[in-house]
Amino acid sequence: MADVEDEKASGDGSDEKPEEIPEPELPKVPDVELIVDGFGFMPKDYPRTAHSRSSNVFTKSPKILKEIKGPEAEQSPCASSTNIDIVRRYTWKTRNRMTVQIITYGATITSIQAPDRKGVPDDVVAGFDTLEEYFQSRNPYFGATIGRYANYIRDGTMVVRPSGRMYMLSTNRGRNHYHGGYMGFDKVNWRSYVIGNKVIMSHVSDRFQEGYPGTLMAQIAFEVTCDNTLKIEMKCTTSEPTIVNLSMSPYFNLGGHHAGNESMYDHIFTINADKYTVVDEEGLATGEKKIVGATPFDFRIPRVLRTMLPKIPQGGYDLNYCITQGTEQDLTFQARILHPLSGRVLEVYSNQPGMQFYTGNLLPDPDKIVEGKKSYGYVPLLGKQGTYYKKHGLFCVMPQNYPDAVNNRNFPNSVLNPGEVYVHRIQYKFGILLGKYV
Repeated sequence: MADVEDEKASGDGSDEKPEEIPEPELPKVPDVELIVDGFGFMPKDYPRTAHSRSSNVFTKSPKILKEIKGPEAEQSPCASSTNIDIVRRYTWKTRNRMTVQIITYGATITSIQAPDRKGVPDDVVAGFDTLEEYFQSRNPYFGATIGRYANYIRDGTMVVRPSGRMYMLSTNRGRNHYHGGYMGFDKVNWRSYVIGNKVIMSHVSDRFQEGYPGTLMAQIAFEVTCDNTLKIEMKCTTSEPTIVNLSMSPYFNLGGHHAGNESMYDHIFTINADKYTVVDEEGLATGEKKIVGATPFDFRIPRVLRTMLPKIPQGGYDLNYCITQGTEQDLTFQARILHPLSGRVLEVYSNQPGMQFYTGNLLPDPDKIVEGKKSYGYVPLLGKQGTYYKKHGLFCVMPQNYPDAVNNRNFPNSVLNPGEVYVHRIQYKFGILLGKYV
């Protein structure tokens, strides 16, 4: 009996277990994180709108834009979250090491950092470090939203059917209308708000702005998903019949925006199109469509850009492809681009019938240096992180309707009527090629 009591006293026979301390839970990393900050302020003297019923107002001098100003409302820059004087920047970060940045000025994509096959991210789109640099006239629409109508409209005139009314648009590229005119959607500060991981931007284009009929309400939804896809959805409604063709113009180099033309030449392109729209010497659509077979425009099978560029007499690609779509097909595969050295892959999807393929032919060319002639030669274009963007150093793939579709009856319809909703969906999907490309 004494032995049992001694065992209990010593604690050897106790059935009680010590309390387990639960391990602290590690904070869960979100699939996608959205961060909001500021990128700058719109200058007070920046022209808010530019109204015109004819091209004559704009052909006198581009400086006239400085004299065309909308009414200015005097208020604090911090008065409201919808204050259009603040240029906001939205940053998405995915757990798969991709980062996307978009600013409200021009609804512009300023940065896309995508990982290579080693997991090292690098910025693959061109742009500028400051807001003021985006204002410069030499900005080739880097990453911006293009509207009301992307690409050319011949002679700046259009006939909107079935009414048959003729309208005169601003002529900002010679005698032609280009990318929405002097004050296109790329040069306005869009209002914005956030829903979950989506950013919604909106803009109202007034009646007869740049000559377009109807007041147009435009809205763009941006979203980045954890599979490293940038999803864009554009919607428009109008008060009277008008034309609409919105697009995005990010300039890519999958080796890095700073990698230059040698890296660009190594890209392998695939384009899902068996026809293209023919252009004349000015780059304007003639209304004719041609088969790509047995021509240097055939990218139905993967082709290295280095072997294709010397076959193009124009100095590079700048044409609209007629995308092969199924009957009533919505989102369609348009293009696939591979950079073998880094392993980065970009796939482009859209519901539009065309895609402009451009290889940066008009970017500054160092080979054009002419001694003793200041008016002609190489004028460098300085971009992000001290990068000088040069000819054939970047490419652009722009999903769109056909150029000048309103003036070519055999092209897809571009007229938007009251009560209808224009919808354009784009997806830029980034991936990695782990094995060797065959």
